[in-house]
Amino acid sequence: MDKFISGRQIEVARKQAGLAQKDLYKAVDVSRATYHNWVVGKSEPSANQFLAMLKICWQKSQPKEGLTTFDELIQRLVNIGSSEADNQAA
Repeated sequence: MDKFISGRQIEVARKQAGLAQKDLYKAVDVSRATYHNWVVGKSEPSANQFLAMLKICWQKSQPKEGLTTFDELIQRLVNIGSSEADNQAA
């Protein structure tokens, strides 16, 4: 997997946003052990999991007026990933 998608990056963002680890691993429906494996580099989150956790960190640390633009950008990224997966399956 591409090192761009790193649990370590999420851990840094989580700490900066003042969130508990539980807030993130529950949000993407994974176990504490899975989250820990991402943080220590044993495995990596999927692109969708990475973006979902990043979005949570962003929302916690940014003023409300900044959410609309970010939400649109995240949705575009998620849709691009979904479109590519659909095209490969066809």
